[in-house]
Amino acid sequence: MYRSEMRKRVLFYSSVKSIELLKTQKFYQIDIALLEDLGYEVLLSHKILDSLLFWKYDILFSYFYKYSFFAALLAKCFWKKTYFTGGVDALDANYASTRNYRIQVLFFKLCYWVANSCIVVSQSDLKNITQILSSKKKLSYSEHAIDTKQFFSDVHKDKLFTTVVWMGGEGNVKRKGVDRALRIFAELKKIPAFSDYRFIIMGRKGEGTAFVQSIIDKYGLNDSVELTGEVSEERKISFLKHSEYYFQLSLYEGFGLAALEALCANNVLIHSGKGGLDNPIYKTQLLFDIDNDFDNEFSILINKMTSLKTMNLTGENLKYYDIQRRKEDFEAIITNNNRNYQLN
Repeated sequence: MYRSEMRKRVLFYSSVKSIELLKTQKFYQIDIALLEDLGYEVLLSHKILDSLLFWKYDILFSYFYKYSFFAALLAKCFWKKTYFTGGVDALDANYASTRNYRIQVLFFKLCYWVANSCIVVSQSDLKNITQILSSKKKLSYSEHAIDTKQFFSDVHKDKLFTTVVWMGGEGNVKRKGVDRALRIFAELKKIPAFSDYRFIIMGRKGEGTAFVQSIIDKYGLNDSVELTGEVSEERKISFLKHSEYYFQLSLYEGFGLAALEALCANNVLIHSGKGGLDNPIYKTQLLFDIDNDFDNEFSILINKMTSLKTMNLTGENLKYYDIQRRKEDFEAIITNNNRNYQLN
């Protein structure tokens, strides 16, 4: 078989601690599957030095813009095409510390230097990136996507709030705003209309679990809040289909994939509007300004919640966020080498 007839091989890299995370984290799973659907053989890696094995791959596809630079630099030494994607939280100067912001600016510019294309995933990231680059010729644009049809539902809604968070550390729990969500939920429970509601928090348990449990104890919510731990995809979808409200009160979100899933499942989203949550698809939902006075924002939220019960955005409104669109984006950017795709 001639080399031109063989499937091109993609080395899919992210600096995760375990290769298993590439198989279980949703945004990795989706992009790996899309690359395979496009005919690529995908090899998984979480080790920078794997990019030295130049005979094993044709293209390096890297997640995030820090350690991936070193893998991409090695790949470029062997004339391999390199692509980056993923959210860039630390390029938001209002979120990251000055030190972390400067480090991220440096690494993003280095990644851009070696990249064939940087695939930006949200308008907020694009805004932050264009503030530090003088050229956009190697930027392309493709927001994250999901299999929207899996989440569409007309099932009966239960008196239920949900959220998804990895509790590997207290820092991530705070970044995802679970502490704020629990405070809001505790206040809602004092109102007769919401006194019977429950709150399901899904996500792998870790060092941050104790912090979450301490807040549950503080507000006396043990009878109405459940920490499920990691759940199957099927069970997560079932929870989302049956829940009425979804919390996403993040300090920053690169995109907000779980929030998108909740919208498709016809949840009302209570969100912070930070980062990717400033995306137009979320603007019709319930914004809770986490930088404002809590009592004032809670009063505004209550007025909004008592005047509506659903915000159905299924169908045409969410068509853009289906995985078929991101597959077409990858084909244009990677296969057809349209590196300024969707920016013109």
